[in-house]
Amino acid sequence: MVKSETFFCRLIGIDTLLSFDGIIPSAADFQLKLTSLIEQLNKALLAENQLQTESEALCQALCGYFDKRLTNDPQNNSLSWQRYSLMHYFYGYNESKEAPSLPAQLEVLLKTDSDVIFRYAWKLLTLLIQVEGQTEALVSLRSASRARYFSRVRPSFAPPESETTLWGTQSDTLPGSPRLMVCVIGPFAGKWFSQSDLSTSNDSGIVWVVAEHATSLVKRLEHLKESHSSMATLAFFPLLADGFQNNGIMIEQITAWQYAFASTRLPEHLPCLLGLYTRLSQQRYPHDPDRAIWTGGLAAPPYGGLKLEPRLAGLIDELDASDDGNDIYAIQRHALGSTFVTWLAENRIMNVLQTMFDSTQLDLAGVTLADHGQGFTRHGAWSLWLAEKYSILPGLSASIAMPPLPVIPLPPIVETAPPPPPEAVPTIIALKPSRRRWPKITAFLVLFACLAGGLIYYNEPHWGGIRDQLTQLKPFRALFREPTPASDVTQYTLSGSAPLFENGSSNLMPDSEKILAEIVPKMVRTPEQMFLIIGHSDNTGSAAVNLALSTERARVIRDWLVEHGNLSASQFIVEGAGNSRPVASNDTQKGRAQNRRVEIIPLSTQYYKD
Repeated sequence: MVKSETFFCRLIGIDTLLSFDGIIPSAADFQLKLTSLIEQLNKALLAENQLQTESEALCQALCGYFDKRLTNDPQNNSLSWQRYSLMHYFYGYNESKEAPSLPAQLEVLLKTDSDVIFRYAWKLLTLLIQVEGQTEALVSLRSASRARYFSRVRPSFAPPESETTLWGTQSDTLPGSPRLMVCVIGPFAGKWFSQSDLSTSNDSGIVWVVAEHATSLVKRLEHLKESHSSMATLAFFPLLADGFQNNGIMIEQITAWQYAFASTRLPEHLPCLLGLYTRLSQQRYPHDPDRAIWTGGLAAPPYGGLKLEPRLAGLIDELDASDDGNDIYAIQRHALGSTFVTWLAENRIMNVLQTMFDSTQLDLAGVTLADHGQGFTRHGAWSLWLAEKYSILPGLSASIAMPPLPVIPLPPIVETAPPPPPEAVPTIIALKPSRRRWPKITAFLVLFACLAGGLIYYNEPHWGGIRDQLTQLKPFRALFREPTPASDVTQYTLSGSAPLFENGSSNLMPDSEKILAEIVPKMVRTPEQMFLIIGHSDNTGSAAVNLALSTERARVIRDWLVEHGNLSASQFIVEGAGNSRPVASNDTQKGRAQNRRVEIIPLSTQYYKD
């Protein structure tokens, strides 16, 4: 039996979509969906032994609220909602027969002995205050009932413990070096998170890498195991609700990744955090509108036996527990989040994800939900399901904000106990008569000098070949290595009078290739040299867009050098800094031009091959 909470959350979710400038294609279909939900809510309340009079009163208050909401909605003012009035449909009220006032109805419902009816009436009062404002009657009602709502029993929620020996880095990790590598994987990794490749967070304690394919993930993990065996690893599998056009394509893409993982052998089982992205509320930060509001996170180890369905149910409980009675955004997130989980379940997306975790070496380690963005520029799988289910589409956005990375706590440092010292074994020293050994050592050195001199004298024409053979032996490499000329390890800053890129683009300007061609000969002379390419931008546009643009510009420079300079891509490390490191003022056109630059920094390779 479906609980009344489910139907009430769906009704509040519809109201949340209206606050997103929701689009109603057909008023008649929308009225039909609303009436069906209200009727199902009434039946569920009666099945839960609620009083019939109070259930009817709550449903009547909901009808009055939606009539008021839709009649005054500027986004859908062409609907002429008076023709589809719910109060008229259910109760026969019209202009000649006036319905009771909504505050008066809520006042009666807030005095009920039923905690369920009271909770629903309180949330409806909070929504009404958002629509009508802080009127004296509504504020008085809220003040009179606040204490009871605060004393209600909330779902128990305890954040998972992250301090555990099963999730940590060894104590031999160097100070200041990354302690966790997070691999962004899945069908959304390459398109939506490429700007985060090789980026860091948590004061450089976490390094993010993007693996667009299962094979590239294996190579990353094998390299990490060989070079940084003490660093912890985690996979992050993002899922954007409207990232694909429909549910079928989304399931197909997830299944393709499941088959790729099933046919690829990872070095070991890899814990994986599932990240869900969609817009759940109107809450946005004025100083950082692209910032997400996160719910959920990593569970407590051990991993390998976690199931997705109870983790999603835990997310809903956490959203409900965060509602303190004053936060309209918490009510919106809880309602639309519940509807979002229903979408995952009804369209088999939840089952496909669970199958992926059950049949591969990816172990579900937790689920996190991001309330993010202002919507998509087109309607995708999630939006089309809402239109089919409730005859309403979320409002579209003029631009798309790149999805942010989740907040992941650094793994604790696990102290490894030093090996116990060996037990002292008494040693018996046999005393021998002392001998003077220096005459033998002197004779040996004289003999070696004579042999070396003769070897050089008779083989001087072939000394180059002998030296090449000696350099194959590791102890002699440093002895015969030729020092790198200082002129070949110069830092290059590409900016100034000749712009490299088109404005707001990563396309190279025609004259920029001449600038790049000048530095290629110096770089070719040092084939073992590693270079760090850092892209920068001015402060025009948002920080997320600038970071992505600067990263892409650095990649374009690397690809040009590899293609035209016969250099190896493994010689370059690419990083985007966005507008975080200006060298001039962004208040002038000249200063912004200086800040739109690319730096090529040589890295020390003196002992790179040792």
